[in-house]
Amino acid sequence: MASEILFGRLVLGIRTGLALLLGLVGSFMVVLAVLMPRTTTVLVVQFFAVYALLDGLLSIVVAVQAVRRTVPRCFMVLEGLVSVGTGVAAFIAIGGYGERPPRGLLVLIALWAIITGALELAVIFSLYFGRGRWILVATAALTVAFGTSLLGWAPPDLVAAVWRLAMYALVLGVLRLVATLWLRGQERLAP
Repeated sequence: MASEILFGRLVLGIRTGLALLLGLVGSFMVVLAVLMPRTTTVLVVQFFAVYALLDGLLSIVVAVQAVRRTVPRCFMVLEGLVSVGTGVAAFIAIGGYGERPPRGLLVLIALWAIITGALELAVIFSLYFGRGRWILVATAALTVAFGTSLLGWAPPDLVAAVWRLAMYALVLGVLRLVATLWLRGQERLAP
């Protein structure tokens, strides 16, 4: 039990670092978006694609590691496959980028957020947590809200989209950090 919590905390810690890094890079890209919009779009999409690929692979690793537990691994594997597929699709889509960013990239990122957030909620509500479920629900709900904000009534311009991505990633990283520390506390309480 303690080794499973330690492994989960390690993977969550890595995913936390990735989200915080994406948020910090995105924050710096907001300034760059005003000066060089085309370059910024390419860089932001590439950073997002790398993040989605790594986060997806980590989700799949966690699902494979959960073989001995009665965890609904199908949701975790699906989340990982959606993230990996989105990362690959983003790399392909940005390769054909012309003078204007394709609306499809924004839709791709929004759908990724909504689907992965919904899959995270499915995993959370299919497991038993004594305490601390609210942290994980908040991270999943934040992801769904981010995707919904990208698909809103008026699609955001480049600066607004980069700003939303940066803020989403920073808040996600902070929530994951809280969850990682909570798991550390649970590990100390485990017999």
